[in-house]
Amino acid sequence: TIQTTIQKTIQTRRRRRPASALASDKNASEKNKRQQQRMMRTDDDDDERTLTRSKEKRETRREDENVSTNMNRRKSIFMVNMSWGCFALAFNSNVQPTSAMFNSGLDVPIEEPLRAVAVVLAVKVALQDIANQNEEFRKTCDAPVYNCDLSQLNVKCATRVSGPMTRALPTILETYGLDAYEVEALKQSIQELETQLKANNARVAVNFKAPAEYFGLIDRQIDELLAQIPEDAMTNARDMFEKECDLSVPAEQPAELDCRIARAVSQGKRPSGGVS
Repeated sequence: TIQTTIQKTIQTRRRRRPASALASDKNASEKNKRQQQRMMRTDDDDDERTLTRSKEKRETRREDENVSTNMNRRKSIFMVNMSWGCFALAFNSNVQPTSAMFNSGLDVPIEEPLRAVAVVLAVKVALQDIANQNEEFRKTCDAPVYNCDLSQLNVKCATRVSGPMTRALPTILETYGLDAYEVEALKQSIQELETQLKANNARVAVNFKAPAEYFGLIDRQIDELLAQIPEDAMTNARDMFEKECDLSVPAEQPAELDCRIARAVSQGKRPSGGVS
C-alpha cells in the first residue's frame, strides 16, 4: 500500500544518513548540554550573589542599629550624669566641700591596726542604729504602700557598715591573725543583709524580719572577731574611738572614719546618695 511504501522510504533514508550528519547531531547535543550547564552555573552564581548582597544588607542594617543603640545609650548616660551633676551642685551649695563620704576610698585599706579596730567599733554602733530604724519602719510603714524612705537603710548599710568593714578587715586580719573563715562568714552576712535591704527598697516583697535577724547575726560575728584581738589593743582602740572624737562637731567636718560614723549616728544624720 501507499502508507507501507512511505514508511519503507523513510527507514531507507534513515539507514543511509551519512556519518557526518550523525556526528553533527552529537556535537549539537553536547553543545546544548554545555550551554544548559553554563546557564545553571550562572543561575547559581546569581543566587549566591543575591544571598551575599542580602547578608551584607542585613549586617549593614544591624551595624546601623547597633550604632544607633550605642548613641542612644551614651545620650542616656550623659543625661543621667548631667542630672546627678546638677543635683550634686544644688545639694552641695549649702555643704562644705570637705563633706565626708563614708563609701569613698573603698579600695584603700586602713593601714593602722588600732584605727581599723576603732572603725569596727564604730560599725557596731552604726549597725545598731540601722537595726533600730528597721524596727521603726516595721511598726510605721504599712503595706501595701510602705510610705517611708526605705532607701535610708540600704544607703546606711553600704556607707556605714559594708564600706568601712571592707577597708578595716584586711589590716585586722593580717595584724592580729584572725580566723580567715570567720572573716569571710562575716563579709557574707553583710552582703546578705545588703541584698535584703535592697529588695525591701525595691518594694517587691518587703520583709523587715529577715534584716532584723541579720543585724543580730552580724553583731555576734563582730564580737567573735574582736574577742581574738589582744586585750591591750582592744583597750587602746576603744579609747581612740570613744575619747578622741568630739561628737558635737558636725558630721560633715573632716575626721577619722570611725569618728565621722559616730558623729553621723549621734546627730541622726540622714543619708543621701552615699553622703551621710
